[in-house]
Amino acid sequence: MATILIVEDEVLIADEIQRALIRLGHNALEPVDNSDDALATLAEQQVELVLMDVNIQGDTDGIATAILVRRQFAIPVVFLTARSDSATLNRAKVAQPFGFLLKPFTDDSLRAQLEMALYNAYEVPPPRTAASEEMATSAPNTTQFARHFFVRHGSGHVRVAVSDILYFEALQNYVRLHTATSSYVFDSTLKELEQKLPPCFFKTHRSHIVNLDHVQAYVEGCVLLGKEYIPVSRACKEELKNRIHLLG
Repeated sequence: MATILIVEDEVLIADEIQRALIRLGHNALEPVDNSDDALATLAEQQVELVLMDVNIQGDTDGIATAILVRRQFAIPVVFLTARSDSATLNRAKVAQPFGFLLKPFTDDSLRAQLEMALYNAYEVPPPRTAASEEMATSAPNTTQFARHFFVRHGSGHVRVAVSDILYFEALQNYVRLHTATSSYVFDSTLKELEQKLPPCFFKTHRSHIVNLDHVQAYVEGCVLLGKEYIPVSRACKEELKNRIHLLG
């Protein structure tokens, strides 16, 4: 038996999925219909799998939410959708889901997807990273933006150039700084960081600030930095396209 969260904005469908999960012997939590409630539930409860509708209400769709779930909680996601077109499938691949279930579905098809996803996810448990490092920043003496931060490393500190930073990621009460080779966790908020960063940094989502100089690709709803796809909220999409000079 697995504890499963349903993220679906159609009430009747969500209720039917919940009943199906119970019939299959799983612990089905109360369904939620948006990204914020999904992330809040995952932060508060032990969940082993998420059934995520691709199109959910709110500023962040199911695909962008699945990326956040994978990055913040390392919980497998199986997508639910009534669409099987190439555009939807290509976008869904970005989130690295553990399954893709077309609506309407039967108990047998649901069982097969769940068993495969849980087997692939937990045969070898995914590593969980503990926040154990802090970052100290040098106080600027002028109104210019800092060109580097000093980050604790072992018994001392190393200098990280601002130009080397790929993105910042909010993790509940912390922020993680990512470069191409390292990451560091510190106690702060994205709002505080925004005031210290140069204009090449852009807040793509309430939980991410990216360095536009390192954006390698844009896929509808996401940007690629290094090997990671970072979600872009609907509210930020048009401004981002202008900032990266998107053509075509």
